[in-house]
Amino acid sequence: MNHSTEGLSWRSPWWWGVPTLSLIGLVTVWSAGVNQPLFLWFNGLSRYTGEALWAHLTLFGDGVVGLVLVLPFVGRRPDIVRAMMVAALLAALWAVGLKALVGAPRPAAVLPPETINIIGPVLKKFAFPSGHTTTIFTLAGVLCLHISSNRLRLLLVLFAVAVGCSRMVVGAHWPADVLAGAFGGWLAAAAGTILARHWAMGLRTRAQRIFALLLGLLTAWLLLFHHTGDPDTLIFQRLIAVGALLLALPGVRRLFWGR
Repeated sequence: MNHSTEGLSWRSPWWWGVPTLSLIGLVTVWSAGVNQPLFLWFNGLSRYTGEALWAHLTLFGDGVVGLVLVLPFVGRRPDIVRAMMVAALLAALWAVGLKALVGAPRPAAVLPPETINIIGPVLKKFAFPSGHTTTIFTLAGVLCLHISSNRLRLLLVLFAVAVGCSRMVVGAHWPADVLAGAFGGWLAAAAGTILARHWAMGLRTRAQRIFALLLGLLTAWLLLFHHTGDPDTLIFQRLIAVGALLLALPGVRRLFWGR
């Protein structure tokens, strides 16, 4: 894998492709007035696939889970850890700031209960943008901008799209919310990557150890205390935390006790 984004040309669609397509989709959905019918189509998919798939898939967009998934890179890819720390702050500003500013109602607050299928908690406020989609596209964006395999990049984007779609299937967000989340999440990843290049201290051992401790504490929180509102995914949530810890052990050992 390429350990630097310096070799990735600014002309590469991996920088601008996802946010451009997301913005085009957002404008199209709004201008064509298909936000509601498109939501209803996605929301009905669980009739054919079952609810468990989407309940577990949407967990990857949780903010705590997104950061915990960075833990295995500790001690192995300090550039990815540094960029993700910066990008996460930008993503939080995008999602939380716009939610408070726009205050848009979610589908459960607008549509009759008998017309939609809710999987997990019933949410009614602060729809725009989707925080889960912002999280997963931030993570996918940072990874795509730090690796060299186009095949792996494509898989990451497709996975992020699936997580974004899950937000409609579980009844939590409109298509416009998801597209805005993808747009802001990838921009946060790109901006975080660029800013991180100029933060030399972020690669130093002391900084990386601080990042490792913060991510470790978040992982412990995910394992022991974090609640997403859906008890059916609790076991999977704990498996993610344990898996991240196990994968991180060699890198953590190298970072804290290696030469």
